Amino acid sequence: MRANGLIRGVLCGALAGAACGEPAPGGAASETDGSSGTSSGSSTTGSTSTTGEAPTTEVVPTSGSGSGGETTSTSSGTSTSEGSSSTTEALTSSTTTTSTSSTSTTGDTTDGETGTTGGSLDEVLTLQHVQVKGTHNSYHVEPLLPFDASHEYSHAPLDVQLGEQGVRAFELDVHKGISEFEVYHITVIDSSATCTDVPECLGLIRDWSLAHPGHLPIVVWIEIKDSTGGLPIGASDLDALDDTIREVLPPEQLFTPDDLQAGHPSVRAALEADGWPTLAQLRGQIVMVLLNVEDGHADNYTAGYTSLAGRAMFARATPDQFSADWAAIAKLGIDDSEAIADAHAGALLIATNVCGAGEEDADCEAKAAAAKAAGIHMLKDDFPAPVDGMTYFLDFPDGNPARCNPVTAPPECTSVALEDL
Repeated sequence: MRANGLIRGVLCGALAGAACGEPAPGGAASETDGSSGTSSGSSTTGSTSTTGEAPTTEVVPTSGSGSGGETTSTSSGTSTSEGSSSTTEALTSSTTTTSTSSTSTTGDTTDGETGTTGGSLDEVLTLQHVQVKGTHNSYHVEPLLPFDASHEYSHAPLDVQLGEQGVRAFELDVHKGISEFEVYHITVIDSSATCTDVPECLGLIRDWSLAHPGHLPIVVWIEIKDSTGGLPIGASDLDALDDTIREVLPPEQLFTPDDLQAGHPSVRAALEADGWPTLAQLRGQIVMVLLNVEDGHADNYTAGYTSLAGRAMFARATPDQFSADWAAIAKLGIDDSEAIADAHAGALLIATNVCGAGEEDADCEAKAAAAKAAGIHMLKDDFPAPVDGMTYFLDFPDGNPARCNPVTAPPECTSVALEDL
């Protein structure tokens, strides 16, 4: 269902266009996500989630198939865009989709032989050897009057995504309210959510994690979205956000940059010397990451891009920052082959956006196949489970909830050894 153009125009004007971005080249409407100078890769956004019985077909990647989760760049201090791919901000009619859930559940890790979850491979495999499903705007509920096709999707609650859809990476858009850090996409026109503030959202993840302590590490990306609603978020607010995270997640459940650095001079030095900790060391833990690279938020959070000492979250590194002392996690476009190779060489974890609402099934299949083949660790999608009217959803036929990373995992890796739903 669509609101009329007059209402949309009034609201878009009132929001200074934040909700109704100008079409990016190729017809993709962008959500700016900041980064640096020359852009490489291509932009995508997310879409929907539902589960049910649906055929699963692994697509063989072909040269040039797929596009990235965003435009990413290489020179410091300028912007990248994380937009909706293959959709326009025009008000075109389309069928909406909503989430349903499957009935599978995950059990605790059990010790055992090589090839069983929590077995002997736990001392060999690390987080860098894993490829997992993630969701974009993981809290999102389709508004009553969608203003754009990219808003026409609904996710299941976070704990349902964890237990029934095999999701192990989330994204939360954070706004400063009167008394809480609120979670929603865009004020007024796209503000419905399955969880409404940071404590509630993280509490759902924490409680599920405590009930299933053998799970792979869960990565939660935080995007500061004060440009689309709420009060401005400054340096002191980022300190308060860290405090909020620590109030919800106890130290034994929150894996921080200080934990990775351990006794090394820096996070980067730790990765270069030892790589990521083994799965045996990280099971049952939650990793927080600041997504922003623009608007001064990342600058404030990293003390001028120098350090994450004492912080609750990691910070996203752009390609020109891969050698920085704090750099450990990146988000790149699927087609950013040079940056992806550099990230793998530097032992950085990589995320990307795959399929968004309004995209063609065939395009989504091709991008998912390309992202898998590139060894991207976290594939963030709006369709982690089947939806009515689509043949595509982000599926790992060779592993649930995770598969061995085809680029970084050793030959002895098995998906069951990672985690088995």
